[in-house]
Order: sequence, then C-alpha cells, then structure tokens
Amino acid sequence: MKKIILGLIGCLLISCSSSSNDSSSSSGIYKWRFKLDGVLYEWQGNHLAPNGGGPFGAGGQATYSVNSLALQKANANGTLPVNVTISFPSTSTGSFAFNSSSSQNINVVFMNDNQQLTGQYSTIYGGNMNVNITSLSNSTFVSNPTNPGKVIGTFSGTINSVSGTSVTITEGSFEAVRAQ
Repeated sequence: MKKIILGLIGCLLISCSSSSNDSSSSSGIYKWRFKLDGVLYEWQGNHLAPNGGGPFGAGGQATYSVNSLALQKANANGTLPVNVTISFPSTSTGSFAFNSSSSQNINVVFMNDNQQLTGQYSTIYGGNMNVNITSLSNSTFVSNPTNPGKVIGTFSGTINSVSGTSVTITEGSFEAVRAQ
C-alpha cells in the first residue's frame, strides 16, 4: 500500500504535463469520473493552481506520465480517499485490455481520512478492464509548461478485490495532463 501511495506522489511530482495536439490541447482543467457498482466518483481541477493543504491540495489530480495514468481525489486535509492507477505497455493511443495475465494493471484504492485502507481492487486479482486512449498530446509539461496538453480516454469493465469479489466500473473517462 505504501508503494502505491509513494508511486502516486512521484507521479504528481513529475507531472503537471503539457501538450498541444489538436483535440488534446488544454483548457487548464483536468478531470476524471467513473461509477463503481453504480456509485459515482469524480474530480475536476487545475494542476497548476491546487488549493488546500496536503501534498495534493484539496482536490486531486489526473496525470499521465511515463506510461502511467494517476487519477486521484483528495480531501481538504490532503488525504487521498480515491486513487486509480493504470500502467500501460506503451505511450500511444488505442485500446488496451487488462486482466490477471497482463503485464500491466489497473489498481483502484479507497482509503478513509486516517489513510486506512477501506477497499482495494486490481486486475492482478482478476477481472477484465478495457481502456481506450483516444487522444495523446505530443507536447508534455517538460516541453511546454505554459500550455499543458491532455491525454483523453475512457475505461470500463470488471475488477476484483484481494478477496476475489468482483465489482463493475462503468462510465469511466479522463482528461489528464501529460507530464512526460
């Protein structure tokens, strides 16, 4: 669990990406949303001007960096009740399928305000998730910090908990800043 959180913090520190590719040029607003067994989770904000305390501010992030997507939502005190990480095999647009035999995976972690684990799901434990990246800006935050570009896509499928319980993710979408 600590590795996941440290990895997500690393993604944020590297992030705040940029790019400007036709449909993936940035308005400065990044967002994500999905339903897990019908319950909606979502975040929208600006990476360049976070508000609040804690390492992520009161808000969250949607960041794509080094073949990894980090979607997070933070409380006012900076704790992270929702973390989604997706590791991709390559930096490209297209459809990606994830399951227990994939070398990459999707993780969804829920925590309470005291950072105690309340739910953890991963394709490592089973399920079949599909992710489609429809737009991937060529420009990154490193190359164009004044106009960060976006990585845009969708995701859905089933994902299992460590105990084998299966949940369904529907209506998953993201517009993430391209860090690298």
